[in-house]
Amino acid sequence: MPVEDQANALLRQGIQHAEGGNVGQALESFAEALVLVPGNPVLHYNRGLVFQKAGRKEEALNDYRVATGEDPNFTEAWINQAYTLVCLGRFDEAFGAADRAIQLQGNSPSAWLAKGNALKGMHALGQAADAFVQGLQFSPEHRELKTSLANTKRELGQADEAISMLREIVGQFPDFSEAQRDLAHALLLSGDYLEGWKQNRWRWQTSSLIGGERHQTVPEWTGQTLTGKRILLWDEQGFGDAIQFVRFVPWVAEYGAEVVLEVQPQLVKLFQTVNGVGKVIARGDALPQVDYQVSLLDLGDVFRTDIFAVPNEVPYLFVEPIAYDKARPRVGLSWAGNPNHDNDRNRSVTFDLIRTWLDLDGIDFFNLQFCGRAKEASEERRLQSIPIKPDDFLATAEFVASLDLVITIDSAMAHLAGALGKPVWVLLPYAPDWRWMLSREHSHWYPSAALFRQSIPGDWSVPLQKISEKLLSFCWGNT
Repeated sequence: MPVEDQANALLRQGIQHAEGGNVGQALESFAEALVLVPGNPVLHYNRGLVFQKAGRKEEALNDYRVATGEDPNFTEAWINQAYTLVCLGRFDEAFGAADRAIQLQGNSPSAWLAKGNALKGMHALGQAADAFVQGLQFSPEHRELKTSLANTKRELGQADEAISMLREIVGQFPDFSEAQRDLAHALLLSGDYLEGWKQNRWRWQTSSLIGGERHQTVPEWTGQTLTGKRILLWDEQGFGDAIQFVRFVPWVAEYGAEVVLEVQPQLVKLFQTVNGVGKVIARGDALPQVDYQVSLLDLGDVFRTDIFAVPNEVPYLFVEPIAYDKARPRVGLSWAGNPNHDNDRNRSVTFDLIRTWLDLDGIDFFNLQFCGRAKEASEERRLQSIPIKPDDFLATAEFVASLDLVITIDSAMAHLAGALGKPVWVLLPYAPDWRWMLSREHSHWYPSAALFRQSIPGDWSVPLQKISEKLLSFCWGNT
């Protein structure tokens, strides 16, 4: 059999293995084929697809680049190269790859989608919307393009227009769970909580969360009588979500139930301080027999909580603050979140942007940064470290309770300070998470929070300047 025919057979075999979910066997087939025909662009492209699906982004990128190097007119390889670069946060390069694909095939909706996503990563929201519109001219019913345009409208602050567009999309594609979930976030952002809570149940059908619901063999609590019953409330997603929604526990307990909380191990000791909790268990530990279960994030729906009825009495986490000398105001700083968060590039800042605050006399500043980004301030003597393990939220809460003010980006620290009732100034990106809504300077979830928003996408100068001015007048007893 000719070498080319052997390579093609291995290519088909690799594609079949990949479609069957056999990543290892698919990669072996492609590797064997590449021994026969080194540098073959089609083989490298298909191997890149397998790497990409497996989450091995750098390896996928390398294969796509080999493919376009061997065949500069390989449009699909340029498009997938752009998508991978977006996932890696290398937006300038992604823009270049997408633009090259458009030069080769200007009517490709996937190329315009990739260009729009790259522009969003560069904070060019208006240009991103234009790219999505351009792509829709060639493919008016392309659901990903339509959804991306709607979400960009939401990020531009045009929530009503985004909601209208998303309603149209889910009407046309009712099984498109990502669009259904995005409609929920747009509704919640606009303050339509009653519909938003129900709509948000679509999150479990999205590719990122499907199969993630726990305890589905236990009946879900939807408001049934709980007298004499035991109910399991379980967390999902991040620490901030759990801290935000654990406020509903006392309401559940008032129904007469024994409340069991299942949360990430780092939160167990802290959540034992919540009123109404019977028992707190770490995820993965043995559970007692329960009559009902429900996710913490669905309690807003169960209680039909609208924007005016959020339980916002603080504190609802009760800890003993660490004793300290009150001679000078104490301010905690947190400037970055979990780097694996989908929106971390937009919500986090660099330490250098806030370093000038440490020049202020009369204030003791403390480092509340626990992820790897804490190293940015490792040599800054004016920012005091705290002797707390990053996986102990109770100890962190006790320290935060001793502060006079917390300044933070939108991360778990914002929720922790707010739940403790501490004054907290929250830096928000131009396109905020739904819970902070639009335009407001204060939060209906956390009465002690003040919100400082970007006025231009990606530009922190305005909110940072406002905080700098407010810090100048900050003094003991007057926040």
